[in-house]
Amino acid sequence: MFINYLKIAFRSLSKRRLFTFVNLTGLVIGLVTFLGLFAYVVTEWSYNDFHANKDRIFRVVVSEGNGEFETYLPPGYAGVLEANFPDIESSGRIAGYIGGGLIAIPETDLFFKEDAISFVEGDFFQTFSFPISRGTADLNATNTAVITQAISDKFFGNTDPLGKTFLLSNQFGKQEFAVSGVLESIPSTSDITGDIFLSIHTLENPSNRSGNEWADPNGFDSGFVNLFVLTKEGADPNSLSDQLTEFIRKTPNGEATSIILQDLPSIHLGSSISDPLPTSSKMGSVLVFLAIAILILGIAYVNYLNLSSANILTRIKEIKMRKVLGAQSWQLAQQFMMETLVLLLSSLAISILFVYLLAPFTSNIFGTAIWFGALQTPQTVLIIAAIIGLCALISGFYVVLLSGKFEKKSQLKFKPESQWLRKSLVVFQFVISIGIIVCTLVIRDQLSFMQTQSLGMNVDQKLVVAGPNDVGENRSSKMNAFKQSLKAQTFVKAIAGSNNLPGQGYNFSAGGISPLVARPEDKDYNYSMFIIDEQFIPTYEIEVLAGRNFTSDEATQNWNNLNKVMLNESSAAQLGYESPEAAVGQNILWGKPFEVIGVTKDYHHMSLREPIKPMIFLASEADGFFTLVVDPAQMKEAIALAQKTYESVFPGNPFSYSFMDEAFAAQYEQESQLSLAFTIAGILAILISCLGLFGLAAYAVQQRTKEIGIRKVMGASTQSLLNLISKDFVILVAVAMIFAFPIAWFAMESWQSDFPYKAGLSVWTFGFAGIVTLVIALITVGSQAIKAAWANPVDAMRDE
Repeated sequence: MFINYLKIAFRSLSKRRLFTFVNLTGLVIGLVTFLGLFAYVVTEWSYNDFHANKDRIFRVVVSEGNGEFETYLPPGYAGVLEANFPDIESSGRIAGYIGGGLIAIPETDLFFKEDAISFVEGDFFQTFSFPISRGTADLNATNTAVITQAISDKFFGNTDPLGKTFLLSNQFGKQEFAVSGVLESIPSTSDITGDIFLSIHTLENPSNRSGNEWADPNGFDSGFVNLFVLTKEGADPNSLSDQLTEFIRKTPNGEATSIILQDLPSIHLGSSISDPLPTSSKMGSVLVFLAIAILILGIAYVNYLNLSSANILTRIKEIKMRKVLGAQSWQLAQQFMMETLVLLLSSLAISILFVYLLAPFTSNIFGTAIWFGALQTPQTVLIIAAIIGLCALISGFYVVLLSGKFEKKSQLKFKPESQWLRKSLVVFQFVISIGIIVCTLVIRDQLSFMQTQSLGMNVDQKLVVAGPNDVGENRSSKMNAFKQSLKAQTFVKAIAGSNNLPGQGYNFSAGGISPLVARPEDKDYNYSMFIIDEQFIPTYEIEVLAGRNFTSDEATQNWNNLNKVMLNESSAAQLGYESPEAAVGQNILWGKPFEVIGVTKDYHHMSLREPIKPMIFLASEADGFFTLVVDPAQMKEAIALAQKTYESVFPGNPFSYSFMDEAFAAQYEQESQLSLAFTIAGILAILISCLGLFGLAAYAVQQRTKEIGIRKVMGASTQSLLNLISKDFVILVAVAMIFAFPIAWFAMESWQSDFPYKAGLSVWTFGFAGIVTLVIALITVGSQAIKAAWANPVDAMRDE
């Protein structure tokens, strides 16, 4: 019986080629989209799962009761946690990416600029399950390092790297490190990343900090590490969190502080969509992609159901004959279920092939590597099998419903009493399609708004040269020589120094800052500190509202010795000054008094995804980055000259440069990826929906062949025939708009609520989406209508 059903299924599908092609194409598109998005969703959900101790590792998060959470904490608390709480087996400090600098390999002429260098706890690789290929990866000794295999090959070639040393020159001076272990490639599903991991115990020696006292790994003043705790077996993290909170609230100024333990798997997406704790990705975005995957697969299957219902009308004689010969409804259902299974399994096989062929391009769409191994897990196979089985059952049930109606009607006179189900499914398809198109346009509007909004500074025509790490003696004079050499060129209009860059970040954040008469709320405030020279503010054209800029002499003295600062508007207001003018000349307390000499207008130091933060500018010769304002017509000459001068003044330091406008725009990568993904989803959704419309229009024309022929003989115009066939489909698309627009409006209003600066929702955006969908639907249906209108009516009258 099974073989018989299978033969009939293949015969039926091959006979109805248009039906088979349209359905197969729609199902393949839907399945490819579903499988790709599902792999992305599973990838996001599998972050950090490879750690053996994942259920016992927690990140320490601090809340001061103001709705904000801090994950960068003073490293000294690590020892406090271990000493006072028996449920904590160990605590670990991770100072991510603060060790970047120039690496030289002894007894060779090799040197490399590396940024992904972190300082971590001595037993870091015993707590976390990163794959170790060589060595012990023990970092308890000072000046030890663990490197990845890629870095080992880069530094030492094919030789064994264990015990070998390299020289690192960075903000902490020049030091030698010995390799104690080599990692295999860090899994792409890890939130903790890096190329080189150094022992944080190295920084315990003040001589290894080169004057950067904020980097004391046992200090309590600066928050620059993530603290992780490994709890003992059976320990209750909620109870431990309460104990930590009770402990911290007994300390001075800790009355409103809460300690939260965030489990390792939740660090990527959070424990739920309403989880307020900081995460590296957003569960809401992942759930949106999951919803799109399901909806597009749903659109594809709705296509199949719609076309099946139309197809059944052409097979009434076959079905009736089977029932006359004694076939039961369940036997008819089995036949149609078999046809559904053949189509679904065929489309699944083709889809899997396409998914793996398109795999290299998915990272460009999602902005991250996708783990396609997720499609081979038993759970995924069961989900796909369940979906296919459910679809087959629905198809069989649908036939049973229709066949029951056949018993009550004449075989030749049978027509469905109502087409409400088919019309409802068409509306459902276009609600989804129109909704996705609207969301795509709104996301693009928000992205365009953020990219074109005035920043309050000028990032155009800015060439940024990364400063050297290993300068040797006479650092100040070498920096000055480099600047003066470039300033002498006619095509270099200005040059400024800073220790970080707009769009990249700040130098550090600091609390405990207040006006001379401290207020209770000052303990809850933080300030973003930014180290610049006297040329930075005029070079970036940042407006000074009150007071003045730093002078060259003040920058040379360095902010530690100068005791003078500049504020932005937000920090002046946070410090309680009524106006920028009122702040100038006042002293603020940050361990010692600092005089406010100027206040700048607020500008967007970071992207418009973040509100403007209270900033304090600190004066220095600032040689982390050099920003050059260059005539665009002579950009190539400027880069070549800058490189030549750089290599002459700072030999052994690799020259690297970037363009500020490009670097600033890169902050919107997440929105760009989201826009691209929605654009592709919108195109696929409308394509699948229109494939269904095409098939339904073709069947509608087929069912009304004689009617169209008679109308033509009676003198009907092509336009009237077009209206006859297209009218019902246009009405369905219009109804879909009525449902889609409020749903999309609500969804996009909720999405935009996360942005401090919004483009808003425009009626024209919704109107454009509706018009585009309507035009595409008209073209799709019209192609079949024109074909029917232009056909020879004689052929239609003779057809039987």
